[in-house]
Amino acid sequence: MYQSLDNDSLVKWLKLTQVKNGLGPARLKKLLEFYGGLNKVFSVADTELENNYLITPKIFSNLKKLINASNEEFYKLIEECKRNSIFIIPLIDKRYPNSLRFIPSPPLTLFAKGNLELLNNKRKKIAIVGARNASSKALDISYDMSFKLSNENIIIISGGAEGVDTKAHQAALDSKNSATISVLGSGFFHPFPIKNKPLFDKIIDSGNLLVTENSPNFKGSRISYLQRNRIISGLSDAIFVVAAEEVGGGIVQVRIAKSQKKPIFCPKLESNIMPQAGIIQAIEKYEAIQIDKPDQLINLVREPLQSYNVT
Repeated sequence: MYQSLDNDSLVKWLKLTQVKNGLGPARLKKLLEFYGGLNKVFSVADTELENNYLITPKIFSNLKKLINASNEEFYKLIEECKRNSIFIIPLIDKRYPNSLRFIPSPPLTLFAKGNLELLNNKRKKIAIVGARNASSKALDISYDMSFKLSNENIIIISGGAEGVDTKAHQAALDSKNSATISVLGSGFFHPFPIKNKPLFDKIIDSGNLLVTENSPNFKGSRISYLQRNRIISGLSDAIFVVAAEEVGGGIVQVRIAKSQKKPIFCPKLESNIMPQAGIIQAIEKYEAIQIDKPDQLINLVREPLQSYNVT
């Protein structure tokens, strides 16, 4: 089923992914399997499509509008991405990372800039995440952990935000192996935070990778910055949450990682890393494993996943 799409097929895919009212990843996959591919979905008679058990009346109405819509804007998007060295990677594309394919609500389409080889690389991947308003001690731990993990040939994943994320990416870039993936919550033409644009440029220029599920012109939203958390942990073998508030993106990331059955690590409470309310919650509610040295995480991550209590 996994394939490389030509431009005509990619236009069809992009249209399908804009269908609202219930055509999510699972239903879309079933629809493609039922008809044997994208082209069949677009060529089937209206009456047959309308009576398909997978298609609700609302889905059918929206789908027909998109099928009949002009292709011009979609071809324009494809060409714009090509001019800016942006890869478009549908869920059915063979380049789509296997680690994301089977998470709950996988992104239907990824947009990527940089070294695509990192997406399906067999090296271990660790997400280092935490609060934007983290203390200086938390930032130091983020940098130190990322630097040492990266030197052990582990790919560092984070979200490109201020605070912990920035330190994690910078440390990975400073290490001898320099491998990092930044998952953005906006499109590439509107990088956020804008002050991190030099960091994002450096990630690309150094042979690393930026990823987002958002079209290049999307400016980002509160929801999109939370939704990227499922991509960060989905790409990773485990996450290390450095510091987190009781309410906010850090603890949302922990909750999502738990739902994906990913091991969760954090600093020991006696280290008194601030903010700490989310860390306490991560330990008590989500069974985060406390560590105080990078070597512990390196050794733990190399154990089989079943060694962890991630049920």
